[in-house]
Amino acid sequence: MMKHLVPFLLLLAVLAPSLGHGGLIGDPAPPLVIKEWIRGQPVAVESGTNITVVEIWNAAIPACRTVITNLNHLQKRFQTNGVVIVGVSDEPIEKLREFVLHGGGTNIQYHIAADEHRKTSISYMKPAQQMGVPYAFVVGTNGLLLWHGHPQGGLEQALEQIIAGQFDLEHSKNAQIASHQMAQYLNLMRRPDFRAKLAGQVLLANRTNDVPLLCDLAFQIATAPGLAKRDFALANEALNQAEQVAPTNTATVMITRAVWLFESGKPDAGLILAKQALASAPNPRVKTDIQLLLHTMETHLAAAKTNQSNAGLSNTNSQGNANSNQIQARPMSAPLLPDAHPTNAPAGRLDPAGRDSVKP
Repeated sequence: MMKHLVPFLLLLAVLAPSLGHGGLIGDPAPPLVIKEWIRGQPVAVESGTNITVVEIWNAAIPACRTVITNLNHLQKRFQTNGVVIVGVSDEPIEKLREFVLHGGGTNIQYHIAADEHRKTSISYMKPAQQMGVPYAFVVGTNGLLLWHGHPQGGLEQALEQIIAGQFDLEHSKNAQIASHQMAQYLNLMRRPDFRAKLAGQVLLANRTNDVPLLCDLAFQIATAPGLAKRDFALANEALNQAEQVAPTNTATVMITRAVWLFESGKPDAGLILAKQALASAPNPRVKTDIQLLLHTMETHLAAAKTNQSNAGLSNTNSQGNANSNQIQARPMSAPLLPDAHPTNAPAGRLDPAGRDSVKP
């Protein structure tokens, strides 16, 4: 018994959440350290009457420019509820000022500020273990960090719940811990590390009866970049549990199963199920997410078939591989998050995260 207990305790230590000095959900939010306010009056992140959204972004990155319209919508919709959106960028002031005042950012309707030597970016992004922008943080009227994620991946829903007094802080904390544990598991898989398989079983046990987290586990196993070997069997276990908890086979479970099929070597079956998930989407937001994922799958499959056809023409004597439709992986800028909008995924393994890498 002791022989197996020691590795298990070591594994629990590995999967323990990494705590930082602020920047984690439930902690006091770090102050904004700003070199210059480009648009709007200075904003202080502190206890008071405002709900502050701090977006870390960079005008040079297409994914950041894409979310401007959505942030404008949120600022207009929730302005009377005391929501203040602040975009903080660490790029050179001259370039930021030119974009906001004279370039493609003249339509921005929220506060824009230039970071002071990346102090704001680091104080928010590092504790949250994030390296991709755009990325948003929500600070409540109590000055505590309540939520963080992609600006198009749950931000509006979080604001709705906070304003209505229905936001579940404990659930948000648990989701953050689960996200950190997932990142640690993926790191074990990338090394590879002998503890990875047991870590996967621990994550599966921790996600019992939680459909979103079970889907996240399966989704990450299927799509996370840099994994030489993927534990598709574990992903299948997670989806089996999710389907039992959600017997009506919700659209979220269906599209996750579709991606699992697609990436595990059954792309045609994955496409069929993805179309069924689209037909059962419960609202426009979920429908849009599924449509973008489906488009990504169709594009990748078409590209794979074209490449294989060209390869066959250039080498008619080749015997070929067992699965001619398998999509080959290639490194991506950011892992897929189930609630993130799947935009601008490059050819290769599915990557609808819609974020670019930075190093805060």
